[in-house]
Amino acid sequence: MKHLPSLRLLPGLAALALAFPAVAVDPEPPLGVNKLEATFKWRPNYVSDDMLMNADKDAGNWLNYGKGYDATRFSQLGQINRDNVDKLVPVWNLSFGVNDAQDSQAIAVNGTLYVTASQNKVFAVDGATGRIKWKYEHSLPGDLGPFLCCEAINRGVAVYKDMVYMATLDTRVVALNATTGKVVWDVKLGDYTSGDIYTSAPLVVRNKVIVGNSGGDLGGNAGRITALDPDTGAKVWETFTRPTSPDHPMAKTWANDSWQNGGASAWLTGSYDVETNTLLWGGGNPAPDFDPHVRKGDNLYSDSTIAMDPDTGKIKFHFQYTPNDAWDYSGNNETILIDDEKGRKVWLHGDRNGHLYSIDRINGKCNWVVPIARVNWVKSWADNCRPIVNPDKIPQYDKLVTDIAPVLDGGKEWHPATYSHRTRLVYIPFIDSSMNIQLKRDQQFERGKWWLRTRELTVNPYTGGVKAFNATTGKLVWTRPQSYPATSGLLSTAGGLVFAGDAAGFLNALHDETGEALWRFNVGAGIHGNPTTFTVDGKQYVSIVYGPGGGSLWPLVYDEFFRHQNRGGGMMVFAVQK
Repeated sequence: MKHLPSLRLLPGLAALALAFPAVAVDPEPPLGVNKLEATFKWRPNYVSDDMLMNADKDAGNWLNYGKGYDATRFSQLGQINRDNVDKLVPVWNLSFGVNDAQDSQAIAVNGTLYVTASQNKVFAVDGATGRIKWKYEHSLPGDLGPFLCCEAINRGVAVYKDMVYMATLDTRVVALNATTGKVVWDVKLGDYTSGDIYTSAPLVVRNKVIVGNSGGDLGGNAGRITALDPDTGAKVWETFTRPTSPDHPMAKTWANDSWQNGGASAWLTGSYDVETNTLLWGGGNPAPDFDPHVRKGDNLYSDSTIAMDPDTGKIKFHFQYTPNDAWDYSGNNETILIDDEKGRKVWLHGDRNGHLYSIDRINGKCNWVVPIARVNWVKSWADNCRPIVNPDKIPQYDKLVTDIAPVLDGGKEWHPATYSHRTRLVYIPFIDSSMNIQLKRDQQFERGKWWLRTRELTVNPYTGGVKAFNATTGKLVWTRPQSYPATSGLLSTAGGLVFAGDAAGFLNALHDETGEALWRFNVGAGIHGNPTTFTVDGKQYVSIVYGPGGGSLWPLVYDEFFRHQNRGGGMMVFAVQK
């Protein structure tokens, strides 16, 4: 075999040569190819399918919402560990320039962070210095406010190839060039004037950008999961989380055609089981939220995890946590995919109904269910962990039903849990509270309006914190309570740490085996975002998005809470300094 000819360049031509293809001109073709050509384009932030598929094994980056497709939120990084976490200090801070609730997190790609703020802003930031590389501000309609459930929130972006994807409050998905921030495409998926909005991070699976909608409570909009072509935004498939016609096989689970305004929105990012090629996504609470009497039946696929074929959107099977939900317990919370110590392939799910589940991810059968905090709406369990409801805790028209536990925020809100491959424990940000409800019989459905049918909805005192459960048995291992509900997602690391933010504004580092608080720092405003970790030039950093607010009942007590707390949103990044 002959070698390709060598080519010596004059000093001034070296840079010029990078701009043109390298062409083999040997008169005797090398490798039997008449034209051997390659072009090179510098793409420092390019994300390939292989990178996404193996994001759970990539210590330096944070490429998916849950880190890997398995949504464990576990990092192999251990530079920051129990021995040196007391030396963790803030190295930079990014102000978002807006208030509202900040529910986002940093996505890290080769040293660049992509993070969203409320009002549908996107920032690309140098991970080591906080220098803004570019920012994008999506123009929102002036009349959008009345159609928002839970402030102008956004939970983050997805990254793929040369692009960054954000779903917007006015029902659009926007693709931005990852290097410049320029809009590549912008497609509309719905109509915000019906209450249909988008708040969560997309998930890229098998060359598709997949996103779920919000708007089940405000407008009773049908939950839907949509897959888009990543290069053009063209719709590939769309799957609804409840019936949209009377001939749908699940329509019979909604009495009196109540599916028509039944909600069940798909408002949190799903997971992807690589082994079985199965997309797992949540269907939210049915509407009206608190009146099960007008929609008797299981109300499928509300309050469920739905297993789908990611190539077609076809539903394979489902597991429903709260049939005929009367308490707004939803079912959207994340599914964490693990192989437990018995060798079972399961998903772990901390539900707003107050329970932690282990579900067989091959067939949707329940292995076990345990309470996260105090629960009284369920009396016992039937086959496959189907709840037998306590009739004394079902809301009524003629009386106030008191002390229903948990509160609608849940035993666990949307803030994601984490599973540590080091300890084989699952860590849950929990809430311990209850509520009082009386129904309103005469409320009728109105497009774009709240669809609750409640005369009174009040909340009792809150507490919360972090709990650790054995992921194979469900046994409680440790608990770290606090005097307010958990309002932050969690992160576990190979350094023996669990990071958790709280409503008072502290980012905490906990001992992963005991729950002992090893370090804390006050970022200056309540934390409702999620911590992530990454490296730049081999150095580990931890990021947290902060800024209080959002939905459910906890923000209703902020008038009192803000006597000692402030608004304000941003992202703070920490590292161990020598």
